[in-house]
Amino acid sequence: MEDQQPALIRSSSLDPKFLQRPPSHRSITRSLSVPSSISFVDQQPLTEEPEPNDKDPERHCDSEKKDPEKHQVRCIECVKAIPVFSCHDIEAGDHVVFSGAVYDHHGIIISKLNDDETFEIIEATNTISGAVLGVSKFFGGKAEIKCSFKKFDFDGEKICVVVYRHRYSKEETVRRATGFYNRKEDSKKYKYDLFYNNCEHFATYCVTGQNFSVQVSKFRLTWKLFWSSGFVGVSDELERNKKEFENGIICDDCYEMNKKLLGVGVKPIVSERDVQKGDIIRYSYWNLWHDAVVLEVSNTNKNSVVCSIAHYAFCGPFSHRTIKEEMKEIPFNGQSLKLDYAPPKYDVYEPDKVVKRARKRLGEQLFVFFSNDSSHFARWCKLKLRRS
Repeated sequence: MEDQQPALIRSSSLDPKFLQRPPSHRSITRSLSVPSSISFVDQQPLTEEPEPNDKDPERHCDSEKKDPEKHQVRCIECVKAIPVFSCHDIEAGDHVVFSGAVYDHHGIIISKLNDDETFEIIEATNTISGAVLGVSKFFGGKAEIKCSFKKFDFDGEKICVVVYRHRYSKEETVRRATGFYNRKEDSKKYKYDLFYNNCEHFATYCVTGQNFSVQVSKFRLTWKLFWSSGFVGVSDELERNKKEFENGIICDDCYEMNKKLLGVGVKPIVSERDVQKGDIIRYSYWNLWHDAVVLEVSNTNKNSVVCSIAHYAFCGPFSHRTIKEEMKEIPFNGQSLKLDYAPPKYDVYEPDKVVKRARKRLGEQLFVFFSNDSSHFARWCKLKLRRS
């Protein structure tokens, strides 16, 4: 689209080379050093334990180092959609996402008006029928780049800001978006393609200089895993990490971090000694592997144990998944598993701290496949962000 290649900016505080698990939304927010309500749910802070060097704002890449490789910029672990709940969480140059019934919609914030409610946004617009027809080469070009003013409904809509490990400055992002829009011939002939050039491709191009789509990458990978291994294959994180790396959609650093993290040993639960407060358990839930935090062990008998657990519960096809406390009976038949997170391989919180962290997130509705699902929640409760 453009020949000019300004320097990318990177955030170094959450470098996966130094982490033992992916950062939570709270850690990402803190790393930006910007006061925000992103880290609050129902007025309660999602507290991440204070970590050394947690505050390290975005900075330019060191001059002696090369710009990141293409697969680093496109890494789906290094690009995170963070839910926002207030106009104060959004700035000019942000890449915003609106959850839709069929697919998510993306745009670039150009400015915020003085009323602190209205935003100027540039986006690749389309209708649902246009998006579907855009799959076909015969019906391409069903979109255009538009600039408009919108008031965001933070109560009724799920709105996210996309945070990048590697990106252009927000000022440069605005310049790139407005530059493309101002070239009227280009903006009115935007060759839309649902899989190769949709609204997210336009937004990522403005932010990074590369047009890619995280949601398309996830969809393709999910389909491949389901086709080869069914529902179990989709929820097998270790296999998913391998396939993500083979398909070039995660970077080397994230792959290595995940390989160590997801290689945790598992132990079949066959007696009451196998389940304790603060443990992470795994079981089949709606035909998918599912992780939960044991809050309390209630009753046991020779055949099973009844526990209070915290997990991301399925609340129906038209409802948000919610972190809930529920009772679960675990039979001693070995089909449920305990994840063996233990020192010295893993730096973990004490059981009481694990339970406290889990309870603080009860009621959360920020579920995202591959980046904030049941296993991410359980690991956040159990594992420290960095090793001591």
